[in-house]
Amino acid sequence: MKILIIHNHYGGHSGETSVMEKHQAILEKNGHQVRCYTRSSTEIKTMQFGAARAFFTALYNPRSIREVRRILHEYSPDIVHVHNLYPLISPSVLSCIKASGIPIVMTVHNYRLVCPNGLFFNKYGICERCAGGREWYCVRFNCEESLPKSLGYAIRNAWARVAQHYSYNIDAFLCLTGFQKNKLVNNGIPPHKCHILPNFAEIEPDEDHCPEAHHDCGGFLFIGRLNRQKGIDVIVESANLSPEASFRFAGSVDASFIDIRALPSNAQWLGAVDDEQRRLQLLKSRALVFASRSYEGFPMVFLEAMQHGLPVIAPRLAGYPEIVREGVNGWLFTPGDADGLAHIVRKIQGDPDQASMYGRNGREILLKEYSGEVWYREYMNIVSTLLKGKKMITRDAGGEV
Repeated sequence: MKILIIHNHYGGHSGETSVMEKHQAILEKNGHQVRCYTRSSTEIKTMQFGAARAFFTALYNPRSIREVRRILHEYSPDIVHVHNLYPLISPSVLSCIKASGIPIVMTVHNYRLVCPNGLFFNKYGICERCAGGREWYCVRFNCEESLPKSLGYAIRNAWARVAQHYSYNIDAFLCLTGFQKNKLVNNGIPPHKCHILPNFAEIEPDEDHCPEAHHDCGGFLFIGRLNRQKGIDVIVESANLSPEASFRFAGSVDASFIDIRALPSNAQWLGAVDDEQRRLQLLKSRALVFASRSYEGFPMVFLEAMQHGLPVIAPRLAGYPEIVREGVNGWLFTPGDADGLAHIVRKIQGDPDQASMYGRNGREILLKEYSGEVWYREYMNIVSTLLKGKKMITRDAGGEV
């Protein structure tokens, strides 16, 4: 099978790009031909009037349409797999793909199909006001903390919705969780087009990953940007409430929100870490702590923890309980509740055997539900159904099969 992947990279390497690369690798591993059409938002800095041009290309980009048409003609893919189209590729390419009769699937990394900033989150907290075709709220509440940017995001979302670029042209939306699927269906995406296909990771056989290796580790690890959205203040407060436990924070810092010089004595900032450092930190920790205030799509850090036999502490929010099952591979607490989080930390400190058991359970869940093999099988089920439907349409139209 020949697959064309389309993706607009962000300014730096992102989780979406990592997932796209994983998709490409597993498809090629299974014998498929994969070609990628990508653009990068870093191009904007080199373009004259870059920001203004990016606004218009987000609505309609004749260059992208020409280039995609050329690839369709030269490469003749069986399936087009879309990841991100903003701001340089534009949803306008979808109609030309649809016109060619090639099925389109889209991995839904966030909530941008419904929410202009893709997060359902702004400076006031969780916000779903733009849902249902009310994109002007993005401007009213200045969700991007830049009126021109908020206006641009609102207009491009409204344009895509009115033109039905996504709802009409996409044949299968690959949602990461049931929670995300429900958000799309509740906002007008046809239910029969929405499928749940989570992210995946592989378990590497390595004795260092044995959950018992975490028995003598007292550390609670956070990986991510230290900012308000990620709930870093909640974790810091829980560290204050749990002086007997040690905490480590790995990631860049939003200095306008948190002063790392004021961290409690039992907390350490590690700075930004590379992949190998992340792995080592996971191996020397007792549990992963996640305290996001927003609806993140599918945090890959959950799977990283499960790879290494590490239980996860997460808020009872969005799709997180679908991945972190309370009393099985982790613990859940009320979002924003530092006392509740501290209570869980103290419980783990007092019962390391339970944490080890949850770590083992997490590895089993990863193997059975979130492995590359499982992802590929489900992906091929979805794609095969689309291709079968295409053949039936061709046959009914009197064309060749």
